[in-house]
Amino acid sequence: MSWGRGEERDANGMRNLGGVWAAFVGVVVAFSPALTVALAAPPDALRTEDRAMGDGLRELELDLLAPLDPSAATCADGTTTFGIDVSKWQADIDWADVKADGVKYAFIRVSHGVNTIDAFFDDNWEGAGAQGILRGAYQFFEPGQNAMTQADILLDRMGPLQPGDLPPVIDVESHGNLPAAEVAAAVKTWVDHVEAELGVKPIVYTGRYFWQDYVKSPAFADYPLWIAHYTSGCPNLPLQWADWTFHQYSDKGSVDGVDGPCDVNKFNGDVNALLDFAVGGGCGDGTCSGSEDSDSCQADCPPCGVIGPDGATIDDDDACTTLHGPAQYWRTVNGGSDGTARWTGTIASNTTVNFATVDLFFEEAGSYRIRAFLQPTFATSRQAKYKVEHAGGLAQVVVNQSTKNGWATIGDFQFDAGSAKITLQDNTGEKSSLGRRLGVDAFEIVPIDPQNADAPPDDEDDGIPTDFDRGGALESCSVGGERPLAALALLVLIRRRRRAA
Repeated sequence: MSWGRGEERDANGMRNLGGVWAAFVGVVVAFSPALTVALAAPPDALRTEDRAMGDGLRELELDLLAPLDPSAATCADGTTTFGIDVSKWQADIDWADVKADGVKYAFIRVSHGVNTIDAFFDDNWEGAGAQGILRGAYQFFEPGQNAMTQADILLDRMGPLQPGDLPPVIDVESHGNLPAAEVAAAVKTWVDHVEAELGVKPIVYTGRYFWQDYVKSPAFADYPLWIAHYTSGCPNLPLQWADWTFHQYSDKGSVDGVDGPCDVNKFNGDVNALLDFAVGGGCGDGTCSGSEDSDSCQADCPPCGVIGPDGATIDDDDACTTLHGPAQYWRTVNGGSDGTARWTGTIASNTTVNFATVDLFFEEAGSYRIRAFLQPTFATSRQAKYKVEHAGGLAQVVVNQSTKNGWATIGDFQFDAGSAKITLQDNTGEKSSLGRRLGVDAFEIVPIDPQNADAPPDDEDDGIPTDFDRGGALESCSVGGERPLAALALLVLIRRRRRAA
């Protein structure tokens, strides 16, 4: 919702303070012209801290209403798919009616920066999901505020992505009075953090002229672009992108179940392509039918193989393993479990630069042991942090790779049937000057008996699970009673006698 749309109201039906402020300014100026300059615009808190998608771009009308530029206009590849984006300004939404009106996906605002949490996010997120509408979360980004804090707000409110969810969106339409290089750096911090946590590339929402004037960076050209350009024709793109994934073509759409106008969008592809674009969706070969969800689609034609009841081995060269970040920081060496292995240097930073993800797809639920193949030629990190998605949530396991030479156990986990993931990030806390290597090679997924009767032999000095705030996978050892103390005392006594002898 923007200024200049007539009387506006918030979620509680109160009039928007923008109109009240304007009326107040008019009264004050009539009596005190000297205050005209000071009160010519609402305070920054009113102007910038609670905006819906597109409100920032309306200050630069060329972004939304520019005439078509043949040199910048890029048409869809073929069929497009209809969707909407919403925030608290749409108030209560009847998602059943929305679905019945042909909406296939919806993007939902999480917050405006760090100060305004959208009170309608939870209801909209659950409502869209309950109707089978593909959903994605977006955040109105403020580059002048802490980018990591903003990203964590989105991650926390959204929670783990489920199969069929759309990648999250960073809404870039505020420059915060910062130079373009600082805006681009803040966007990169947000994008890198979210991508490292979720293992998917976020979507960038922006306008042609805004990006070219206030961001200018070409560093995001391989991220999906959501372009805002209000036209029924082909949208104009920033010079930094060659194609678009979503096109917001109007803010005056009429959709059953939504009271008043809302933003309407096109996805560059048909429903099958949209399912393929969604998290965990598609088989990469276009063979999924529109009636399949992402799990059934992968079971029919998995991109990297299903893990059956007998387990599986996934190598670093398999399609399941994806290396993220600048390619020049990844190295391939001879060795490993199947002739080659990969490594990247470790860094002591809060932000991830390079990371690897391993997609898992389980045919059956059950208990499985995860093991990684490590050798000193490519794996010397002493603080490698393996994040494992499992049935209980997300576990982080710290492994000293430098002590391993062969198969090393990461841990035993319970998995549901369907998708899961292993993530390994370069920001281990070890400075790059140490020259340590974060190794990535084969992973072995071995079914185990719940009672551990048939479990394979374990190696020594395995990973230590930490940060089980989203559900633990391993139980910590605890020793009770006085026997351990007695045994320790006896050991000390024996050592003293030996020295005396």
